Amino acid sequence: MFKVTNYIGAILYLLLSHTALQAQTAQMPAAEDFSTGEVVESTPAIGDYYAKGSFGDWTLRCLKTEQTQDPCQLFQLMHTPDGSPVAEYNLNPVQSDGLVIAGANVITPLETLLTQQLTIQVDDENAKIYPFAFCVQMGCVARIGLTEEDLDSYRSGAQAIITMFPAAAPTKPERLTLSLTGFTAGHEALMGTIGN
Repeated sequence: MFKVTNYIGAILYLLLSHTALQAQTAQMPAAEDFSTGEVVESTPAIGDYYAKGSFGDWTLRCLKTEQTQDPCQLFQLMHTPDGSPVAEYNLNPVQSDGLVIAGANVITPLETLLTQQLTIQVDDENAKIYPFAFCVQMGCVARIGLTEEDLDSYRSGAQAIITMFPAAAPTKPERLTLSLTGFTAGHEALMGTIGN
């Protein structure tokens, strides 16, 4: 008797499950009732930076303004060996004085020991030392005047080592790698934004 009851129960369960599944299928909404969405063009707001192009490890970054021509810079974010972002390098066109043909702002953390200055060495060339000009809320800024010879080094080099000293550890320099991959194409693109 027990086996017959189980058998009848199993048959009833299957019949009811099949009926419920049919009812659920009948109640499913049609696919055309759903929107697949529309792509929204991302437009930067006035005062926001936007990427105009990428060149190897460099980004051509522009500032959205109300003018017809947005000012641009060649940008790279530098990281510690563990991958934390720590400093940035921004190359800007300048009005040349005959010697300096480009300007860079290297921005380091506020806890940088300013008296130790900033050192940049491209590959195995002699290093150059630069003073910090000022500090703002986002960090301390060293303003680098680049000559044609400097730019040639950047164009032909593989990397630059940027050395700064943390104020909390003045005897332990922090060396950051600035990749020069894509620099030449990025610099050409930056110069192409002037007056266009």
